[in-house]
Amino acid sequence: MLACLGLLLLSCRPPPPAPPLPPVEQLLLEIDAASRRLQDFRGSAVVRTSYADRRGRASLRIRYLSPARYRIDVHSALFQILAVVLIHDLRVRLYMPRENTVFEGTLEARDAPVPGLDLTLNDVHAAVTGTITPGRYQGLPVADYRREGNLAAVTLEDDEVRRTLWIDTGRMTVTREASESPVSRGFDTRSITRTFERFRDRNRVWRPDRVRITRDGPGAGTFELIYRTQSVNRGLQPSDIDVRLPETVVRRPLEEAETVFETVDGTP
Repeated sequence: MLACLGLLLLSCRPPPPAPPLPPVEQLLLEIDAASRRLQDFRGSAVVRTSYADRRGRASLRIRYLSPARYRIDVHSALFQILAVVLIHDLRVRLYMPRENTVFEGTLEARDAPVPGLDLTLNDVHAAVTGTITPGRYQGLPVADYRREGNLAAVTLEDDEVRRTLWIDTGRMTVTREASESPVSRGFDTRSITRTFERFRDRNRVWRPDRVRITRDGPGAGTFELIYRTQSVNRGLQPSDIDVRLPETVVRRPLEEAETVFETVDGTP
């Protein structure tokens, strides 16, 4: 009887409270620490773009060296090199081999648009590294913070910009990043969403196989990147990022560059 009474009392007890949510700052620090495990990267991908009435596509060869050096070779459907994009911090060079021309300049900020790419440097970082820029959200006021299972949603607001991160707390990966504002700098858009899908563990770094960037409002468009190959932390060197330009190359300001992706007219 005593045993039955004990079981009855135990069955009537309320379920144990859920473990407390870790502080947002701690969660953001863990996300940043996970992203910094990627020291270098080499891969290939297919890109499809759609902006206004213009559609494009290309194949990419990508090289990345932490924290902010990128080389992106853009190939056409016929495997011709359309452009080589070289980025070091805010410095951008866009080399067009067929025209023997390089467009070069320095951007004012990481959320400024890169001429010829329809992307910002934050977009490039997200597409190449598969995560958000480290330190970007530290110290912002928290408007909302929720968690269900291994999925956490954090909303931060500052200067009329509302930013939300969806985080897989088991893998410490960002699965979605969205920002909304009356007017965003550079693209003059109202919302930007970056989605990361199909994660796989590659040399102890979780990386997505697909990255999709969508803008709504003025300048609306979509950039979708699907990886074919990925190689992580295999000892890439600065010499693997650089390109030796011909002495006869024509140098022009970066703002004069046109889109580097192959235009696809009439494609649904």
